[in-house]
Amino acid sequence: MDRYNNLLFNILKPYSAILFLNNKFAGLVMLCITFLNPSVALSGIAAVVFTILFAEFLKLQEIYLSQGFYIYNSLLVGMGIGYIFHPSLISIALIAISSAFTFMFSFMLNRLFSVYKIPILSLPFSIVTMFLYLASLKYSGLLSTLVNNATSFDIEIPLLLSGFFKSFGMIFFLPSNIAGILIFLLVLYHSRHIAIMAVVGYYFGILVHSYLIGSFDIALHDAYAFNYILVAIALCGIFLLPTIRNFILALIGVAISVVLTDAIAILFNYYAIPVFTIPFNLTVIVFIFILSITYYKEFNLHIKSTPEESLSSYLSEIFRFGELYAKVSLPFSGEWVVYQGEDGEWTHKGKYRYAYDFVQKKDEKNYQNEGLYAQDYYCFGASVLAPVSGYVVDIRQDLVDNIIGEVDRVNNWGNYIIIKSDLGFFVEISHLMQYSIGVNIGDYVKVNAVIAKCGNSGYSPEPHIHIQVQDIGVIGGFTREFAFSEYIQGNELIFNSKLAKDDLVSAVVHDRSISSRLLFILDDQFLYDIYKDNEKIATEKFIVKMNSYGEFYFQDKSSNKLYFYNDLQQFYFYKYEGKESYLKNLFILLPRIPFINKAGVFYVDYLPAYLVKSKLETMFIELFSIFNKNLYKVSKRYYLKKKSVVSHEGEVHFEVQKKGFKLIKYNNIELRRVS
Repeated sequence: MDRYNNLLFNILKPYSAILFLNNKFAGLVMLCITFLNPSVALSGIAAVVFTILFAEFLKLQEIYLSQGFYIYNSLLVGMGIGYIFHPSLISIALIAISSAFTFMFSFMLNRLFSVYKIPILSLPFSIVTMFLYLASLKYSGLLSTLVNNATSFDIEIPLLLSGFFKSFGMIFFLPSNIAGILIFLLVLYHSRHIAIMAVVGYYFGILVHSYLIGSFDIALHDAYAFNYILVAIALCGIFLLPTIRNFILALIGVAISVVLTDAIAILFNYYAIPVFTIPFNLTVIVFIFILSITYYKEFNLHIKSTPEESLSSYLSEIFRFGELYAKVSLPFSGEWVVYQGEDGEWTHKGKYRYAYDFVQKKDEKNYQNEGLYAQDYYCFGASVLAPVSGYVVDIRQDLVDNIIGEVDRVNNWGNYIIIKSDLGFFVEISHLMQYSIGVNIGDYVKVNAVIAKCGNSGYSPEPHIHIQVQDIGVIGGFTREFAFSEYIQGNELIFNSKLAKDDLVSAVVHDRSISSRLLFILDDQFLYDIYKDNEKIATEKFIVKMNSYGEFYFQDKSSNKLYFYNDLQQFYFYKYEGKESYLKNLFILLPRIPFINKAGVFYVDYLPAYLVKSKLETMFIELFSIFNKNLYKVSKRYYLKKKSVVSHEGEVHFEVQKKGFKLIKYNNIELRRVS
């Protein structure tokens, strides 16, 4: 039964995927709408069926079931044939042949394009259909089935609106006002952002086109204006995040697609070949390729069902875990002071501006006695810790530590160590003590392991630790932006943040016993008695499960899911799927648990808006976060106590002797652990 349900869903998936949605009900509605032109509808269904049968024959069913674009390109080819020709034995044979080829062509292009992380979009459809239309000129039996490619009935509305709705309908080969209105309402229901970008993209494209050709009415009659809609949606919401910067990029892309559409139309007109989605494909593929090789920051790396969900996921991630890709631990233990930060007074300039120097102080001084000798400085000889886990790629430790006040202008970096982190970036720590490095090139070090001692070598007038992140594993590489994963400042535990000059910070000491008690494995079960005002009202069970992506989550008896992760430095929840439940409240009460055993410390965390806001509020927040991402911030303060975390919403106790949560309290509700 599950296989048939999955098969039905994946048959409907391409209908919604054409408009960048991933919803079976949207797909079902779209399938029904295509019957406004039965020829288009039946030809599309035939193409989907033939594609599935061919994929089954090649034993590639898992491929086409998991990737909607393998089918929607065939679906578009089928609908394109039905748009021109009545269903007949010849057209059905042509659909069968073209569906098989489109599937293989999509498979091939996807493998080639995936090297550069570029989507194939509807490029296979555009290319295959172009050749099909050329071939059809020789098939006299097929030409006799030419049809009027309009829907059987329509309504009259002003041209200003009609142009948009007919263009929207033309995406499904249904150039009618009724089809366009129905499709637009369907899109509006599932994603306000896609609907808005469709309107903006279309009318901006029309304005550009009318300016170039000198006629607004002619621009509104352009049969290929749907390319403007697709470009706008793709570049601001689907492949790029819905932000102001990407909104501007989308408008630029629409303007480019206007010129491409006219150029291709003139070129193809000689053979009466429709332009279809070639301008859309060329524009979006070029944009994505250029932005991907320049490490553009606002890519939608985790495409969700709608742009709103993608933006929500992105904002939740950057607020909770930081915007910067490179994050490192402090390279020391105890309390240190930032002596020089980014864009510092002396040496952190230009391409070397992203760096930090640290020293130790007592009574506002870096040294004891007169400070004439390196040994007088509090940090001299202090242990230097690995800021990341990774392989040692380069070291030097033969340089003599400088006399105070003198510097080595030849060997600027002094004694150093460079580590390639497990995430691919490199960390350099400089000015180390002579012959103090305790690792060799090729060694693998774990974060917080002792690797050297603080010294005064190189261009260093007094002992300190210098740290920077770079893209290459050689000394003197240009620096790149990074943040410190966690540190304590006063009584606050701060995550994924930068530092400023004179900041006094303490390194975090992790308690591995907390980590082990929160290391859950598949099929772990936790039973709780539920009390309200000290009266037992129910029993709840949480079971640890894992999805096909290797993500672990707690699931309750109502199939609500709370996703979690343990990175050996902290435990945190990061996603919730379901309705109101005890699991949802657990996320609010305890979004993360730092593995530190230090009472009196507090930290701030940012919750996803959908956890604490109503659906209507969340909808508006997600929509307007495009203009101001801080609207999505929902911050709450949490206090660490011994084996518990407390907030204004409630309290959660860890188990002392075994894994899991012992007690969950909020309002007048208590979940008391039974087993």
